Amino acid sequence: MRATPDAVRRIATSPATIGTYALLVVPFALGWIDARLFSPLALPGYLLYGIGTAIGNALAPRFEFWIYWVPFLVGTYGIASVVGVGYEWWRDRPGGGSRGGR
Repeated sequence: MRATPDAVRRIATSPATIGTYALLVVPFALGWIDARLFSPLALPGYLLYGIGTAIGNALAPRFEFWIYWVPFLVGTYGIASVVGVGYEWWRDRPGGGSRGGR
């Protein structure tokens, strides 16, 4: 896959990218809003937020925890984009993928 603007657009809006992003962010955000909505699905997002908060707190210890949402959202979209690249590669590989060899 070449890094053309069309390929980047396909990866950024791929169902795999959007689904992965939603899976990482939505359960964690619901738990952040109301603790009763926190579910085990939030664990991957919680781990990413915890790692980012630990790194951010080591770099700039005076920030409030809500400030780390921006790097969390950008980082999870980066991870989701890697999943989207893998999905697009798998879909476009010759003789395989979801097209059944067509």
